[in-house]
Amino acid sequence: MSADVEADTVIVGSGVAGALVARAALAAGDTVALLERGALVPWQEQIERTAWEADVPGAEHNHENHPDGEDWPWTYVYGVGGSSLRWAGVSPRLIPEDFEMRRRFGVMRDWPFGYEELAPDYAEAERILGVAGPRRSDVYPPPAFALPPHEPSPQDRAVGPLLEPFVALPQARPTRPVGVRPPCCGSARCQLCPVNSRFSVLNSLQPTLDHERLELLTETVAARLVSEPAGQRIAAVEAVGADGERRMVRGRRFVVAANGIESAGLLLRSDLDAGDTGRNLFDHPNAALEVETRTDLGVGHGRSLATGASYRYYSGEFRRERAAALVVVSNPGAIFEMAPQAIELLLAGRTGGALRREVVGRWSRTVKLEVYMDDVPQPENRVELSSSMDRFGLPLNRVRYRRATPYLKRGLDHVIEDAPRRLAPLGVVRSQFAYAIQGAHMIGTLRMGDDAGAVVDADCRHRLRENLFVAGSAVFPTFSPANPTATIAALAVRLGRTLAREAA
Repeated sequence: MSADVEADTVIVGSGVAGALVARAALAAGDTVALLERGALVPWQEQIERTAWEADVPGAEHNHENHPDGEDWPWTYVYGVGGSSLRWAGVSPRLIPEDFEMRRRFGVMRDWPFGYEELAPDYAEAERILGVAGPRRSDVYPPPAFALPPHEPSPQDRAVGPLLEPFVALPQARPTRPVGVRPPCCGSARCQLCPVNSRFSVLNSLQPTLDHERLELLTETVAARLVSEPAGQRIAAVEAVGADGERRMVRGRRFVVAANGIESAGLLLRSDLDAGDTGRNLFDHPNAALEVETRTDLGVGHGRSLATGASYRYYSGEFRRERAAALVVVSNPGAIFEMAPQAIELLLAGRTGGALRREVVGRWSRTVKLEVYMDDVPQPENRVELSSSMDRFGLPLNRVRYRRATPYLKRGLDHVIEDAPRRLAPLGVVRSQFAYAIQGAHMIGTLRMGDDAGAVVDADCRHRLRENLFVAGSAVFPTFSPANPTATIAALAVRLGRTLAREAA
């Protein structure tokens, strides 16, 4: 059997949250054990193989969808760097009202702290991630973003004045060199970035992974958390290697920083079913609204895949009654997105040059709006343990998920109706809506708060074990329309400061 491991701080999961917490723990003088189910796949190998994960036992995805829910395509990465490896880099903050939904609008829940308290941690996280964003904005209160924003695309310039407030889209693709990372190349191939510009743990936190006081345990599955006999503290993580051998990873502090499904599954396997553990799972339903106009919008000529975002449908008293939406202007660099229109024209008898001219013409006049919504928490959307086992003899994470409540539908219907009307000065010919399945944002399963249902407190400390903390989007009390990574990183920076104080 493999030898046991001991460290001051033991972290499960090597994604953005886990790596940032490890960075802070090392800076405070701790020894750190960082557990990762998958293997380390360097960036160049990812590019060559067009894959983020290695073919190792721990990288097999360990969830199943509940038959009473939707067959939802949950997407995550088991490997060093976690889902930062496949992330496109979109990094908006939450806005102040997202933290105060109950107090302001009488819906959802309030966070146990406000935007002002998290603002310095946003700034530090954005510096580490190399986030480019608006220098001044009515949307985001200070501090300013670490880097100047990407240049607006021709589509942004056409659409932005009609969907104000409109801002540069914050993203972890720098506009100038950041450490080892070159500026964004504008290829719009962000998930497998050809120049390694977009932030990942592997290109920006490599000094953390290489630190002499960090032991990186790859292909190591956290089977369960083992409590001390008195039951007030965690004593160790029981870990399983790729060969099935088990060992204990002991420590003084433990941080669960896996994704929102796996973090909940680990606590359930450890008999730590406090409050709303596993409940209120949320993923952003990514809707797409295509609006064809009579105006040439310069499609495909922007700096990157998306550079602008509308907050027209995000903020206001309407949140009492309907969901908010973040609307991102997509800038597709390939005409294949017009395939449905091409098929329509083929069926209408267009061929040859006439077909090509009409398809290209439509494409250049069509704006694609990506619509991200929030929703009220739904306790029935949840993670539980299955009776089926994985190859390590551990229960699969069984996920029950249904995407939309009437609150969300009212918000989406408003965007679908109102956006084409506001774009009328461009000469709207038609608009077409479709759900675009997401699956990559696993939010809310171990929520923070000070009520009986909360799983962790404002410091992300577990309510049943004083030396156990949770990092990542699982702790979000509410969702907001904003992509979660910037807030995940800010909360990890905040948790790092908490752990440093306790280590002092």
